[in-house]
Amino acid sequence: MRVLCTTQPAHGHFRPLLPVARALEDRGHEVRVGTSARFAPVVEAEGFAAIAAGLDWLEADKSTIPDDRRPGPSVASLATFFAHQFIRMTAADLAADVIASVDAWRPDIIVRETTEFGGLLAGDALTIPVAAVQVGSPSLIDDDVRRETAAALDEARDRLGIPPDPTGARHEADPLICFAPEALHDPAVALPAGLRTFRPAPFAPTAIDSILDGLGLDRPLVYGTLGTVFHTAHYDLPFFPAVLEAARDLPVDLVLAIGPGADPASLGAVPRNVRVATFVPQRAVLDRCVAAICHGGYGTVLDAIDAAVPMVVVPFGADQYVNADSVVRLGIGSSVDEDALDASTIRQAIIDLLADHGTRDRIRVIRDAWHAAPGPAAAAIVLERLAEHGRATSP
Repeated sequence: MRVLCTTQPAHGHFRPLLPVARALEDRGHEVRVGTSARFAPVVEAEGFAAIAAGLDWLEADKSTIPDDRRPGPSVASLATFFAHQFIRMTAADLAADVIASVDAWRPDIIVRETTEFGGLLAGDALTIPVAAVQVGSPSLIDDDVRRETAAALDEARDRLGIPPDPTGARHEADPLICFAPEALHDPAVALPAGLRTFRPAPFAPTAIDSILDGLGLDRPLVYGTLGTVFHTAHYDLPFFPAVLEAARDLPVDLVLAIGPGADPASLGAVPRNVRVATFVPQRAVLDRCVAAICHGGYGTVLDAIDAAVPMVVVPFGADQYVNADSVVRLGIGSSVDEDALDASTIRQAIIDLLADHGTRDRIRVIRDAWHAAPGPAAAAIVLERLAEHGRATSP
């Protein structure tokens, strides 16, 4: 069968689709990826054909995005941001491009990541079954976000000439493939009806000696990151300088991934026990680490759990507050408030984390339970059955 995966143009959004895409290819299916033209080289580097579709919001003018990106106690601001950036700003354009491409290549099923809604709209218009792969915590999507999402989607449907779905009922039973441990979900928030849990693909070791260059051999190795997207909005925050300074006098080595496009020279003089890079193969680096200091991005948290690496989380926005709360609730790390962020608080958080030997035991228990779930091949079978027998998303 023909499978179209759709993704926002960002590494952290695309990566969760890869286990499913590869499992489908292994089972003989043709997989293509719809995303912005500028992001196509990333897709092609993973061995998949790219279909240019939608707005590259990482490069576009963001002047119309609501300025309040930090949800804090107000879910309404998060709902506004989520609906604007992931639907109002992007979804209709991607859907229109997918619809225009079907004469040349019509998919049998669309598999989107959960922040990419153009694939859902295209499925509506073309009566093609739609499934999703979870990106970001599903616990983030509560009633306020659902209402704002439904309204934004109907605005896009109106632009595309698709009948409305004001309650979101049309897609509430769509399969939702979730490569995350069940323990990570907030028990106070109802999960989507179609959510099914799968374990990640087995970790394939990657050569990283040239990146680490002797770090972590005689002293514990710590990893610091803001991910590959969120760092772009936070060059002026003290996260990287604070983490670097915190490690200066600690008996640890630190590898600091400051993100694509960032300038390592902006951090000034770097201590001998610190290595600064714009990008590293995160999962491979984590396999050598004893702790991670991060923003609580969903992909980073999952990689840390998969590697059984405890975390210090400094959340700045999006679903990072939810993920930080889960890390603390599960006893697999700690959280530092952005307002308290400085070298001393990070230094103490690292010291406390390394001293708490039970943290690594707890994270291993969660990882082992997660790894007992079915793998990506089982997720591919779910999609095959949907394409063959499932309902098409007919308006």
